[in-house]
Amino acid sequence: MMTELPRKQTLRKHERLYEKTALDLVFQKGSLINTPSIKLLWVVDKRKSNVPVKVAFSVPKRAFKSAVIRNLLKRRMREAYRKNKVLKTGTDNTYALMFIYSARKINSYREIESKIVLTLQHFKTAIGAE
Repeated sequence: MMTELPRKQTLRKHERLYEKTALDLVFQKGSLINTPSIKLLWVVDKRKSNVPVKVAFSVPKRAFKSAVIRNLLKRRMREAYRKNKVLKTGTDNTYALMFIYSARKINSYREIESKIVLTLQHFKTAIGAE
């Protein structure tokens, strides 16, 4: 009897969305999935990539003036995504995702993780995966 190997829970550089052209594309032509506390902008990226999903995280400076707090919230979002990320999208497309923290208070990791999971479920239904 074969057992399934656990998937690697990593978030490597090639999985991150950091190119300026890709980020501009997400903000200009991206579709919005709005859940409480987290917004997701996503777009199909036409450029070839060896990963199905590239992701970036943002916390607005207007809502949280302190860089320490912004970095804390980004770390929590990255960790929640890393543990629950979408590996297979069901299509051959590459997707560019931008998670934006939209709450006005500092949520706990558990709250952020539940919102990320909810947002990813909405994303999967939007692209028709699973």
